[in-house]
Amino acid sequence: MSVETKKGTVEIAIVGAGGIGSSLFCALVPALHRGGLVESLGRVRVRIQDSDTVDADNLAHQRFLPEDVGGTKVAAICRAMAPFQSERLQLEPRPTDVRGPEDLGKADVVVVAVDSPLARGVVHASADRWLDLRCTGDGYISIDHRVDGETVSGLDGDQSPRSCQIDGAILSGNIQFGYLAAAAHGAQWVLQTLRMIVDEDGAMQPYPQSASISFGTLGRLDLYEEGQE
Repeated sequence: MSVETKKGTVEIAIVGAGGIGSSLFCALVPALHRGGLVESLGRVRVRIQDSDTVDADNLAHQRFLPEDVGGTKVAAICRAMAPFQSERLQLEPRPTDVRGPEDLGKADVVVVAVDSPLARGVVHASADRWLDLRCTGDGYISIDHRVDGETVSGLDGDQSPRSCQIDGAILSGNIQFGYLAAAAHGAQWVLQTLRMIVDEDGAMQPYPQSASISFGTLGRLDLYEEGQE
């Protein structure tokens, strides 16, 4: 689906403001605040959506400060990135969860980074360009709209909500950084997707894959074959 640039606003939605989502947002916004890409797009709005509030345990592995505790995650993260806003780049905190298509609303590019099977299902079914990021410990998996439907269904079969940290990691101080690897993949994927929207030469989305910081790339996921419905 094409996006009309320089006439409207390209909408990017990040669903989830935890370890992956907050780090992705903080990597993406500065990268978009100036340069030829955002000028070619016209205007960009980056929306981050999550109803959760910041608690003290979040500070070890999410992009929040002690003074943010008790407030909504999306308000805190947008406040931190507010200096990068301009006429071309707008930030929108949305302190709600995605439970149906109406909650997601209009979005040209969607990243889901929340441990909610329901939110993932809505994004998979409703968005044209989507990326699904999941992590536990030092490993992560990335799935996007190009992945074969049977593969996606298989990965969605066991979707019990879980933290991006292994059990006891925060209490012991054994923080695992797979969430940062996932966020880096996501930021790269979004930028390359935007380059594809404006038909830049050489634009290429990172391959959907499973990977570990300790062991490297574990495997790539099967993509739709050309012409497959």
